[in-house]
Amino acid sequence: MPTADEHLSRNLPEILDAFAELVAIPSISTDPAHREDVRRAADWVRARMERAGLDARIHETTGHPLVVGRHHAGAEAPTLVVYAHYDVQPPDPLEEWRSPPFELTRTGDDFVARGAADDKAQVVLQIAAAEAALAAGTLPVNLVLLFEGEEEIGSPGLTPWVREHAGELEADHAVIADSMMFGARRPSLIFGMRGLAYVEIEVRVGDHDLHSGQYGGAVPNPALILARILASFHDERGRVAIEGFYDDVLPLDDELRRVWGSIGFDDGAFARSAGGAALSGEEGFATHERIWARPCLDVNGMVAGYTGPGKKTVLPAVARAKVSCRLAPEQDPERIVSLVERHVRKRTPDGVRVNVHGRQANRPFRSDPRGPLFEAAARALGHVYGVEPVRIAGGGTLPIARDLAELLTPSVAVLGFALPGANMHAPNEWIPVEQIELGARSMVRLYQELAGAQDHDPSPSAARSVRDPERPHPG
Repeated sequence: MPTADEHLSRNLPEILDAFAELVAIPSISTDPAHREDVRRAADWVRARMERAGLDARIHETTGHPLVVGRHHAGAEAPTLVVYAHYDVQPPDPLEEWRSPPFELTRTGDDFVARGAADDKAQVVLQIAAAEAALAAGTLPVNLVLLFEGEEEIGSPGLTPWVREHAGELEADHAVIADSMMFGARRPSLIFGMRGLAYVEIEVRVGDHDLHSGQYGGAVPNPALILARILASFHDERGRVAIEGFYDDVLPLDDELRRVWGSIGFDDGAFARSAGGAALSGEEGFATHERIWARPCLDVNGMVAGYTGPGKKTVLPAVARAKVSCRLAPEQDPERIVSLVERHVRKRTPDGVRVNVHGRQANRPFRSDPRGPLFEAAARALGHVYGVEPVRIAGGGTLPIARDLAELLTPSVAVLGFALPGANMHAPNEWIPVEQIELGARSMVRLYQELAGAQDHDPSPSAARSVRDPERPHPG
């Protein structure tokens, strides 16, 4: 009987074919026109789980379906829940893709496609890991693969379902397979994610657009009013200028700052991953501290008046903006929405109508980076990658993280295999080819570590520290 690693190596071509099949399904959860495609992706995931040897079922929610695959190792075995999602973002703007977004394309050492990194590769490798362990007779944990189709729209149906089924999902540990590593060949274990408060702002001065020659200078311009409001969100030091915004933000722990400062975060590589953008932000904090532990406010989009080709001398009747606040631990997203609305209304001139709509509110998440799940995962990743993983926080928001911690188990880790600069949510999204096999091998090893099937002494290479090598990528 082959080992799990041997099974993965022998069957890698078939695993990559499966990856291409899933990528080809445009499971865009935010677009009603793709509702049946999301359903088709769920059916594909269920069938692939069954083929791997799992008991797999589709569960309906208030929106897109969940797919749950199970393996029962025994009453005495630990239970591990692994979360991922099979839905994706829209591929727009299409003209910026160098290959068809829903066709898995190999470019050098990387795969390019919508969902390549976020999160279809991670769906496929999780199923492949379970299949390999079952084929080798070495899946010593009760495994629950919990894959949803609504992550990209805030997971509205997931939390109610998990709450309703918490008893049957009882777990010792949970892994969220929806993130990235610290760098090439440098895995990370993420113990925290920022929360999110998302609002839409509308400034209106009339019922219809006006001729700018006949009315300009005599009536308010909502685009200018909105611009002034947005400009008032920050002070000259890069801090959010909304009163009360930082009231619940805790100071950064000195020891944590020291540890994070020693792991070799590369500002230059980070700037390159941002398309060469100059780095900026809140004064007094390093780049990694800003994105891992500090809150921020950003304008995600704004529109007013005529934006087509050529000229149209119009005075717009309405201007709109979309604004997101990423939140540090202890901040309450509902309170932040209220503070943003109060700030906007105080700066809106008389006679101008303004509406602030809260669209999403997700609380921050924190876990114990020294807990047994993190120790087991560190051993597993050290064995596969030959280097000690870094324990960091993440700048994004995973709505399910806090819910898993509160409803199922406090032992939650975010463990993903994409790389920084993977163009998630952008054209030419990519993931290294090798990460499919390395990620699956890491999960197989984690099963064994959690079940105590492996010695807890890391290999000598697991203790060494490396800097991330420069690597070209298609992003």
